Amino acid sequence: MRPSKTEKSERMPLPSTSKSFAAYSSRQESRDHVPGLWDHRDRLIILALTLLCAFTRLYRIGRANRASWDEMHFGKFGALYVNRTFYHDVHPNLAKLLIALSEVLAGHNGTFNFKGEYPPYVNYVFMRMFNAAFGITLAPLAYLTCRQLRMPVGFAAMAGLFVTMDNALCVISRFILLDAPLLAFTAFALMMLACFYRQRRQAFSAGWWRFLLMTGVSLGLVASAKWVGMFAVALVGAYTIYELYEMFCDTHVPVHVYLKHWAARIVALIVIPLSIYMLTFKIHFMVLNRYNNSANFMPMGFQTKLIGNPISQQPYDVETGSSIRLQSHVSGAGYLHSHTHQYPAGSMRQQVTGYGYADGNNLWNVQRRLAAENVDGTRGAMSEAISGPIGHGDVIALHHNSTNTYLYADTGHEAPVSKQFKEVSAVKADSAEAARLNMLWVVEI
Repeated sequence: MRPSKTEKSERMPLPSTSKSFAAYSSRQESRDHVPGLWDHRDRLIILALTLLCAFTRLYRIGRANRASWDEMHFGKFGALYVNRTFYHDVHPNLAKLLIALSEVLAGHNGTFNFKGEYPPYVNYVFMRMFNAAFGITLAPLAYLTCRQLRMPVGFAAMAGLFVTMDNALCVISRFILLDAPLLAFTAFALMMLACFYRQRRQAFSAGWWRFLLMTGVSLGLVASAKWVGMFAVALVGAYTIYELYEMFCDTHVPVHVYLKHWAARIVALIVIPLSIYMLTFKIHFMVLNRYNNSANFMPMGFQTKLIGNPISQQPYDVETGSSIRLQSHVSGAGYLHSHTHQYPAGSMRQQVTGYGYADGNNLWNVQRRLAAENVDGTRGAMSEAISGPIGHGDVIALHHNSTNTYLYADTGHEAPVSKQFKEVSAVKADSAEAARLNMLWVVEI
């Protein structure tokens, strides 16, 4: 007997919706959860892992009463925050701000430089415990992440136990370092990504938005703690690209829904992390308002805003005979500097370089040779210095105090490093080159 059309239609398979996972919600998928998550057993395991991890991180944490390992660096940075003294470091600021917070809570006055034994007035045990608290979170976060990835309770508990007993994670959490906050923020980012992944079939629901935004917050935290945290950002970025590509290839996803996914991820995973990152720098510069030699790497306009900077204490006018330091307007280029070494190629004259620190070889004696109204470009190299303040358009010579040389430009030789420019060197005051116009410079203000 041949089946009827009705029977045929009942046997036809339903259209697959597997590729539209990121665009449409499903009542059936809304019930997709890890069985037993947050039940009594999970809570007991999380509590046990947390207590065991706390024991491994806190047991005899104050035994070493000396600044150990990189505590000498990062503890000192925290003290500079307490003193509000500017410093320069390669890493972002959030983890160092947290170290400074621990020092403030411990009552540190910022006078200890974290070298040698801790004095009685420095509560280094509390500082280490504060830092260890971030390491303690790793075990419960590992367990929760594994449960969100549908691992059984036993496997998730084993993962938390591995993190608890890992020697490297334990040791690095017991000192005043950047790594414990970095690891905690990284684990938090991975957990939020796992939670967001679980919400992929419930796009734009409250839970979907919550975990997407929290993923962005976690990325801002991990990127602001240490540069190596950018690997966590790369992981989330790679997953986001994959997910958006899957939706792009799905013809069932309307264009406006696809664009909405893009907008949501731009706000959550780019705008929010960047805002947190910039906020940490805003706090950094607001707190550090006192001058230190580290500020020499910063632009001159920034240095003048720091309390105690030497620039604000100098005379307003620069006159003939003044000893000056010239700093480039380009950040990090340093001061105009010369020393007795010669160029290995080119003119073979005395080297002129940029140097980032205060040094006697940065001092130049400025001499006005021609006033602005008398400049004709044909004389003045060997003329006597003209007294008085130096202004815009004046022609000057720069005498290097420590080597008795003059700053000299030579268009016949390329610069040794920046080949697109010409060589600048220093020539002896009694040499033939010192009588040429190449040693004269025009002031432009």
